[in-house]
Amino acid sequence: MMQSGLIDDWRPKGGRLTVIRPSESARAAAIRAPIDATPPSFQQDAYLEMARTAKRDGRRFDRLILCAFTLQGAPDIPALVRALTIVVRRHDSFHSWFEIDSDLGVQRRVLAAEDIELVADSWGEIDGPLVSRILQRVTPGPSSWDCFTFAIIDHGGTFTVVVASDHIACDAVSGGIISAELTQLYFDPTATERLASAPAGSYREYCEGERSRAAELEARSPQIVAWADHIEANGGRLPSFPLPLRDPDTRDTAAASGRWVLLSGALADRFEQECARAGVRLVAGIFAAAALAEYEITGRTSYFNLSPKNTRSTAGERRSVGWYASLIPIAFDFDPAEGFLDVARRADDAFAAGRSLSAVSLHRVVELLESREGFEVRRGWVAPMLSFLDLRKVPGAELFSAMDFSFFGSRGTSEEVYTWVQRTDDMIWMASLFPDTEVAAGSMARYSGLLTRTMESIARAGSPALSCDVA
Repeated sequence: MMQSGLIDDWRPKGGRLTVIRPSESARAAAIRAPIDATPPSFQQDAYLEMARTAKRDGRRFDRLILCAFTLQGAPDIPALVRALTIVVRRHDSFHSWFEIDSDLGVQRRVLAAEDIELVADSWGEIDGPLVSRILQRVTPGPSSWDCFTFAIIDHGGTFTVVVASDHIACDAVSGGIISAELTQLYFDPTATERLASAPAGSYREYCEGERSRAAELEARSPQIVAWADHIEANGGRLPSFPLPLRDPDTRDTAAASGRWVLLSGALADRFEQECARAGVRLVAGIFAAAALAEYEITGRTSYFNLSPKNTRSTAGERRSVGWYASLIPIAFDFDPAEGFLDVARRADDAFAAGRSLSAVSLHRVVELLESREGFEVRRGWVAPMLSFLDLRKVPGAELFSAMDFSFFGSRGTSEEVYTWVQRTDDMIWMASLFPDTEVAAGSMARYSGLLTRTMESIARAGSPALSCDVA
């Protein structure tokens, strides 16, 4: 099963460590690179604003994404360097960087692909738990071009490949793309020509297109109106986690994580069968269960949440590294007495309607509506997110399982709760990132237990036995 969580929880097997990083000449070329007028994507822009705030306050800010997988044999380091160089030159997300100047302004610089070269540096024998600390230390944050690092851990007979990049340059899907391309280039001499015949989409062009489409929208555009309706029905605010996360007089935003098995074995299968009986996808069943669990906490019969969406749409984009992301608003009313089947159908309809709005960035919605009376959302907003992924249906899932593929993120900060529910062959499990407070830890334990009980009741009886216990 693919592992995920915080980088601090990653426990690779130790061995001989080789770190592969941009060369001095490549870093010098990046500093000299010309300014490019293409704006960052909306996601990058919001992220860079947090980085600017951190720089103003004298703090380092970064969110490192790390993917690791294991290959058989002894590593050929020169061959791996060549393969990784091809990958980095192929994807223009690695060609750009955003300079934060002394006035905290941001400008994009773009260097030529041929100026990028990577070099290997041997670190000798390193204990596994130290590897993540090393990678976090040597990989700079989002205002440096060289905010990506590759590493090889030679265990003797097998080796682990590590891809680490700041979020500014990639997302979770990117980690899989890089890993797949690297493996092809390393083992197959013909892969270079095959990849060249299927070029990756340009992330810079994606940014330009996203901004151009957003500029055409007005406050009265149908997509903006639909987004506004969801938010205004929630009192003009974005959703929030239904339980307290911190004491009222604290603002601690450091992140903690937790992982819970919601259903396993036959119960997971029976929950999925109940979703099929309702005629909905498993993702709708998950959101329906979440709505019923929140009803027991809050007594609310209106559910509102956000779910991240991969926005790659063209064949080239599906081969492209970058931060391709937007949000799906999922909002629906329900009657708890209806039972799970009806609530799941409402959730399914809401998910389908929300997907049609995900092409419009919530950041653009806020730009257009933040001055409207009663609209409380402002730039720099935070909100909980709930994501579902069926790992059985991920392309190449069998290969990733055989390679012991893992995905991790750095601790960073968390003002809200970000939850990933995943389905594997033998279970449905949940991982969450939340504020590192005792209050939040207690709330997450309560929430996960309640969601588990709700889903178990659905699996066993077709509908949960509800008891509204308002917090």
